[in-house]
Amino acid sequence: MSDNPSPFSGRTVILLAIAGIVGFMVFLLLTAYAPELRSGRDGRAHGLSTSAVGFRGVYELLETTGADVDYLRNDDVFSDGGLTIVTLEPGVDTERLQRLIDNSWGPLLIVLPKWMTFPVQGERDRVHWVDSGIGGSAVGPLSDVVDFQVDSSDNDAGSRLLSSMFGNVRFVAPDSLQTLSGKNLTPLLETETGDDILVNVTDTEIYLLSEPDLLNNQILSDPDRTRAALLLLEELNVNDGTYHFELVANGYGGSRNLLTLAFDPPFLAFTLCLLAAALLAGFQALYRFGPALRPPRAIAFGKRALVDNSAELLRLARREHLSSESYVSMTRDAAVAAIGNPRNLDGDALDRWLDELSPKSMPPFTALARGAYRAQNRQDIRNAARALYDWRKAVTHEG
Repeated sequence: MSDNPSPFSGRTVILLAIAGIVGFMVFLLLTAYAPELRSGRDGRAHGLSTSAVGFRGVYELLETTGADVDYLRNDDVFSDGGLTIVTLEPGVDTERLQRLIDNSWGPLLIVLPKWMTFPVQGERDRVHWVDSGIGGSAVGPLSDVVDFQVDSSDNDAGSRLLSSMFGNVRFVAPDSLQTLSGKNLTPLLETETGDDILVNVTDTEIYLLSEPDLLNNQILSDPDRTRAALLLLEELNVNDGTYHFELVANGYGGSRNLLTLAFDPPFLAFTLCLLAAALLAGFQALYRFGPALRPPRAIAFGKRALVDNSAELLRLARREHLSSESYVSMTRDAAVAAIGNPRNLDGDALDRWLDELSPKSMPPFTALARGAYRAQNRQDIRNAARALYDWRKAVTHEG
């Protein structure tokens, strides 16, 4: 029969423990940063989307041209004066939008929604369009900033859009052109009939673009439209800062929580120290010094257990001092049994005879017996018993 009842070897157990620890840490990381790891390929109109109504294309175009571009996934304050691009959708986070408007340190371009779509079954990055002209859903979230309304233009697709701001760049109207009108708006791009497409909110750095098809992924099918989109963004980014594509308002932000704090500086160092301490504790548990101590039995076996249990009962009853007299009697009987009692003495006569047998280097028996009778605490009892034991060995020539 094998001495090792475990079905697993030590190496297997260690590997399983390491795999469990690594798996748990990966689970915590994914739980903490799951919102930031989503691909965004859901067919919606935001900066991560690769569908026709998304804006991933213009992000990558800016990146290819060498411009600084990033995604806003948290509430960081950015002070480089760059252009922030917000692509609105129905159900946008209005509180986040208001914070962007109030705290932006540079120009803010708000692109209104236009297309109502639903994803193609089995292809989440492609969409079917249902209807256009849903830009009116943006009026409510922006009502505290500007008074405007969204309209549809009668201009034909491909007709020219006019602007004195963008020089000789040709902007053409897409299908189902969406326009806007309102108070305190300065037009920057408009149709030939005077309908506004891109406006500046007076006395602010906020820009409204009613026609998302001038920036979304549909521009990639035409080099002229692509060139026009890049120029539009370049002109609005007056400070040549970073292009920030907002994602928090679209539901792709990474919220701060205890888990993200644990894995972000400066708390990352503390987390690593805790991990190292846990690993050291596990190592010590695997390679401790000496065998593991077994818990003692409540009632042990054998003569020693009987003696120990009797001694414990005496201690609990606080009668330890009464054991001294019994030990004196036991010592006397053991000595007589070993050397005999030729005169058949008893009592004090027997004790005086035992005194005569005592070695000169030791106190006589009666003196040791009196010391045992006077013992009241555990230490004195132990000392008296040790002296009687040594006397008996010397008299009987034991050991």
